[in-house]
Order: sequence, then structure tokens, then C-alpha cells
Amino acid sequence: SSGINAEWPLRPGLLLAAIVLVTAGKKKSESRAALGYKECPEHKENYKNVAKKNKKMKWMKPKALSDICPGEHGCPAHEVLPSTGCGFGVREIGAGNWISTLVLDSEGDSKYEEAYKRLVFYLTGGNEDGTDMGLTVPLIVQTGLDDNFEPVGSSMALYLPAEYQKTHPAPTGEDVEIEEWDDIVVYYRAFGYSKGKEVPEEIWDREFINLGESLTDSGLEYYWWKVITGSYSHQSEAEQRHEVMYIARRHDYYDYNGDDFSLAEAQGYEECEGFPETAKPKATEGICGSDAECPDVEEVENENCGFGVRNIKAGNWVSTEMVEEDGEQKWVNAFIRLFAYIYGENDEEAEIPMTIPVLTKTYMNRDFENTYSSMHFYLPSEYQDNPPTPTNELVEIEEWIDTKTYYRAIGDYGADADVMAIWKKEFKDLGKALSDAGESFYPYMAVTATFTRPGFGDQRHEAIFVSQDADEESE
Repeated sequence: SSGINAEWPLRPGLLLAAIVLVTAGKKKSESRAALGYKECPEHKENYKNVAKKNKKMKWMKPKALSDICPGEHGCPAHEVLPSTGCGFGVREIGAGNWISTLVLDSEGDSKYEEAYKRLVFYLTGGNEDGTDMGLTVPLIVQTGLDDNFEPVGSSMALYLPAEYQKTHPAPTGEDVEIEEWDDIVVYYRAFGYSKGKEVPEEIWDREFINLGESLTDSGLEYYWWKVITGSYSHQSEAEQRHEVMYIARRHDYYDYNGDDFSLAEAQGYEECEGFPETAKPKATEGICGSDAECPDVEEVENENCGFGVRNIKAGNWVSTEMVEEDGEQKWVNAFIRLFAYIYGENDEEAEIPMTIPVLTKTYMNRDFENTYSSMHFYLPSEYQDNPPTPTNELVEIEEWIDTKTYYRAIGDYGADADVMAIWKKEFKDLGKALSDAGESFYPYMAVTATFTRPGFGDQRHEAIFVSQDADEESE
């Protein structure tokens, strides 16, 4: 079984297909029912503005998948999954066998047409049994991208009809093969187009951009270096459905109800009366082990108000120093370097699961002026004993010892908030609470911990000081 993964192999036939069966719990608009998800207001407004300038770019409602699958065309098994945002649908495609072929650049402008002909030839009799199996939908094209978003190869595939899934005739041509794909979760956007016309490349690009933005706004991770298109209709049809898709990097759907936790339970400590009420954070019980793996910690009993106490156990972290020459982009660039490491920029080309929180450390001089900053990801337990070596010289593996820390937690600080002012206030309040409690801490290193994506759902962010008694080697 080749399965589906995020790497682009020499033979890329590992992808999926897509079908959504529009389910109804409440009555939906025709547009939403056809899409299979709720559209974002900003996309609707953008479509209107673009259509006024270029009619070719006008958005058209897609044909509903309930009118396509099941039907005369065979479709892969699927399960509709809950969507926590707007602008995309979520589905799990069941494991199955597909007929696949590479899209060959040597065939020039007709390379997609030639690839399709090879698949159709197999399904309509070009196999060792001479069996006409009939055609299925969707037609899947998957393209790998390099770090500069340039295509590095494409493949095309069609699902084998249900009656030929277990036993299927072998291809007679060398350029096609049967591939077994594993279960996979995908995010998608759908659109229609005009009869008799080929979908312009600009529309495909636009929909991939919209999909990526919607997923980012919803705090979802996906494999950006593999772009997937799925066509359920021929261009000769009056009603059409086309989709752009990304593979979900991790899609764990679960319910979190903040009402199950009091403010003190969510924060991890009792708040001081003198502090103004802060946004209730997401409780760590609803994050660690549910959203992702967290470092091994020990919560320390604390009778004081305004802060929590925990020991962060010894472990390996992947780290990078922020480059001041990057200016305002230094935070983003540092994150990208660490993200690239866990995505395969290491000597083993290992794909390492993302952990939380994302830690940043800012070091200051005696005048509390910033000297330099760094960013850190905790390495998952399976990579703690023997972490892969980074291939980027700006990234390194650090071994931290047990460290006692003090923290204050906050929730959603709003899209328009002055984030730096909020962090300064939290560190000020944390320092005051610690001083009032007689705790000794190191004031020249400010640590932030981000457990959730800002701007989406229940959130948790922490301002942290390290105990003065902690060995500075842990820094």
C-alpha cells in the first residue's frame, strides 16, 4: 500500500479524491447546499468586486455532489466531517484502489489530455481482461511544489469502480498502474464554470489562495506543498463541479466546552482581586493530548493569587535565534525555520508532529532593553532520545533541564488588540504578583507560550518568568 503522505515521491500517486454528500440537519440555502460548507463573507464580497472587472473570473455555483454521487458515475467512499470555520469543507476519503499515471512534461501542451487518455484506455478495455469497467469521478490531479511554490511533477488518477476494488485486471500499458490509497482527510473548496469552456488557471489559483486563507484563519494545518484538483464534470456539461483540495496535516475534531471550567480552573490559579478581569483562557486539559502533545510538566501547588507554578521537565527542544535584520518579519521567519525542520528539513527527512506550545524567549539587559530573542518547539516523545539533526545552520537542538516557572494565562485578545501592550501588561502583573508573594524570579528573560492560534476559537497564551533558583543552563 503506497498510502497518502506529505512527501512527493518519484511516483506521486498517493492522493485522494473528493466527494461530499450534502447532509441536512437544518434547511440550507441552495448555494450552501451545493458547496457543502458555509462561505466566508469576505470571499463573497471579493467575488462581486472581481466579477465587475473581469467576467471571466465570475464565481459560479457548483453542481451539488448529491446530484453526482451516487449516480451513473462511481465515486469513492467518504465521510463528511464537521467544519469549525467558513470557506471550506472537510471530508475523509476511504481507502481504495485507483488507476494512476504521471503527467509527462515531454508531452507538452497536451500532457493532461494524454494522461487522461491513458486512464480512460485502461478503464474502457485496455487491460489484461479487456474489461470495460466504465468511468468514475472525480478526476484527480495532484501537483507537488518546491520551496518556491514551483511545480515539480504531477500525476492524474481515477477511482476504480466498486465491483473492481477487490479484484481488478492488470493494466496492459507501462505508463499506468493500480495504487492503493489509505484513508485521508482533506479540506476543499468547490466552484462551477461555464459550459464548453476550460477553467482558467487564474480561477484555480484564486480558489487555492482562498482555501489556504480560510484554513489559516481557522487554525488548521495542511500540506501546502501538494495541491490537488478534483473535477466531477466534463466541460461540455451545463452544470459543473470542480474542487481544489489540500491534505489535512492533522484534523482531530473534538468538543471543548469552556463552561466546564471555572476561571480559576482554566487559568490554573486563583486571580488576585486587584487585577482587572482578563479573557478566560482555554484550559490546558482541553489542549494537551487533544490539540497536540505538550512537554512533560508538573503543576506545583500554589496558595498565592495571580500566577501558577509548574516545573517543566527536562527534554529536547528545537530552537532558532531570531535574526534582527529580518525586522518585523523576524517572528514569522523564525517560526518558518522551525516549521521547516519538523516538515523534513533534517538529516533524516523525518516528518515530525507539531507540538504545543510555541515558546519565545526575549533576553534583556539591566536597563530592560531587548538584546535578542529565540523561538522553540518541543520535540515529541518519540524523537526525544534521538532527535534528527537540523540541516539549517540557524536551527539547533537544545537539551533543557528541569525548570521551575511562574505563569499568567490569558485567552482571546482580539484581532485589533495591541498585542505587545497586552504582553507587557501581563508580564508587569506577573512580576507584581510574584514580588507580593515573595517569590524570586529572573526578570531579564521574558518567555511567552502560545498554545492556540490567535484569532480562532478558545485560546490560551501565557506570560512566563523562570524561577531565580532555576539553573541558567535551562535558558
